[in-house]
Parts: sequence; C-alpha cells; structure tokens
Amino acid sequence: MPVSVNVTYPADGVGLIVFADPPRNFGSAELAGKIMEAVEQVGEAGCRAFVLASDTPGYFIAHWSLQFIIDRQGAIKTGGNRLPPPGKRIFEAISETPMISIAANNGQAWGGGAELSWACDLRIAGESATYGQPEVGLGIIPGAGGTTRLARLIGPTKCLEMIVDGRPIGASEALQLGAINKVVPDEDLRDAAVAWAAHIAQWPAWSLEACKRSLYEGQDLPLEAASRNESQIFFDVAGRSDSLALMAEVQARYDQGLDSYEAIGLPRPDTV
Repeated sequence: MPVSVNVTYPADGVGLIVFADPPRNFGSAELAGKIMEAVEQVGEAGCRAFVLASDTPGYFIAHWSLQFIIDRQGAIKTGGNRLPPPGKRIFEAISETPMISIAANNGQAWGGGAELSWACDLRIAGESATYGQPEVGLGIIPGAGGTTRLARLIGPTKCLEMIVDGRPIGASEALQLGAINKVVPDEDLRDAAVAWAAHIAQWPAWSLEACKRSLYEGQDLPLEAASRNESQIFFDVAGRSDSLALMAEVQARYDQGLDSYEAIGLPRPDTV
C-alpha cells in the first residue's frame, strides 16, 4: 500500500494529521515529506494546535527504515564522505512550528518514531503503547533527538539508561519518567488527543507561540539569561492591543463577581 497522510479539522483551530505506511509505518523520506506538507497545510489553515496520529494498528512509527539509513550512508560514501546539502528534517520542522503539536502514540514508537514524539510539544499514549531507543543494538546511536530532546525530558541518567539498555518502556513508565504527558485507554486515544488539542486551541495563537518560544529558548540559557528572555517575551505580548483587550474582558468578569474559573474560561476539575 502507498504511504498516506490525511488532514482533517475536527475542532476549531485543530488539525488532525493521520498517516499510514503499513504494515509497520517505518520512517522514510516519503512519509516525512508528506507529514511536513501536512503540518504546513494545517498552519496555513490557521490551526493553533495539531495532532499527529497513526492509522496503522499497533504502530505509531516502528522505527526509521534501516534500508533508508543503509542507502543514505552508501550515497555519502560514494560522494566522497560528504553529507548532502542540509535541509530541515521533520523533527526540526515540527519542533519549530509556532503551533502546539501533540503526538498520539497508538502502539510502537521506537527509534525515529520515539524521536518524532520527543520533537512534538506534548505526547499522549494508549495504554498498550511503547517507546524505545534500540539503536545501540544496530551498532548506531539515536540520531534525531534520542540523546538530546529525550535527555531534556527525563534527565541524563534515565536517558542514558534507555539508549544503552535498548529495551523499550511501556506507556505507564514513560508517564512516570515525564517522557509523555497522558495515558488513556487505547480505544479513547484519538478522541482524547483531539479534545486536548481543542482545549489548547481556544487560547490566542500569539500566546501559545510565546509560551513555546520562551520555554525552548530558555532551555539552553543560564537561568539569569533565561529569566531576562522570559521577561522580554512577557512584555512583548502583554503590550499587544489584543492582549490588553482580553485582559480587560477578564477583569470585567472579576468585577461582576465571577470566580477565576469562570472569568478566565477554565473547566473546573470535576468536569475535566
């Protein structure tokens, strides 16, 4: 079957990108290219958040195609050990988009599949999902975030354990480590991911982008510099006319006697 990537818009401001390359969704240049086109498409449609999900039962992305890696290395050697002209990979493209990205893992996400998850901003998994960095068993290392983004998510100690041990972990352990955000029953995964994206997408696009930018820019800065950067971004967005108008609306609701849930528009804990 050919690689397929389909885009729908299940809620206001939300794009749902569903991909398939059965039977195992091995990562490939074709799949990556089509997903990147889909991300660009939902961005042009004005989405503020999108969900990345697989339509192949039991597999998010099994791992990146080994034949692709073998062929690429052969091409590099034939060309005199020179790398091809640099281009933005899917991992960077998803990480750098101003939209909030959510990876919904319905099964196996190993190697490049796990790294595609780490590149997303948020991660939700079905109860039977697994994550792994088994590259050490192939004589290589993770090459798209397994030693970098994952280390920032769970810390260097557990990251090193995952990449030298090689064995995958289940969704519940990934949640405990902080590698992912939520675990839901397998049958609820797609709906739960879309509902989460819809909640996030109700907020202003400029505010979501600023939150994301401050977090990621601050990760690689000393605390004092990160704090200055955060303050600068805060004052930039707080001075926007639309932000000022929105804050005035919320203040008016407080003045009317509403509590914080009602004034800001947040669901109460017993309704989430």
